[in-house]
Amino acid sequence: MNWRKIWPYWGLVTLVVAITAWLTSDIGPAGLTALFALSLLWFLVQAPVPCGAPIRKEGQTCRKNAHGLLRGCSIEQHKWQRLRTLVVHPGLRQTRRELFPDRKTGLASLGAIVALVCTLTTTVLAVLGKGSA
Repeated sequence: MNWRKIWPYWGLVTLVVAITAWLTSDIGPAGLTALFALSLLWFLVQAPVPCGAPIRKEGQTCRKNAHGLLRGCSIEQHKWQRLRTLVVHPGLRQTRRELFPDRKTGLASLGAIVALVCTLTTTVLAVLGKGSA
């Protein structure tokens, strides 16, 4: 197995392990929360996705590779432009266009949403003392 090809996707592996552990009740709520939080962090700041920052040509976005849903590409102005776009322009339709512009970014967005919901759920279960362990 070539670890160099798998390593950039460690957050996906973490999400799959966390979901499997949740379904089989192999890990307690604190462990699940940690796994889901790590996966969420990967989706937000490290997942390989297109940049998608607005560029000068009307209606077009940057197509360079970026790291995570919130960070942009190597162009200095694009570094945190995606995060600013999501926070400053809170329109639901615009947010959907930013999070799901293509399949690759849409999959990363969906993974981040799943990881966020699971992190919140397992945190609440851990605080309430309920859960698998």
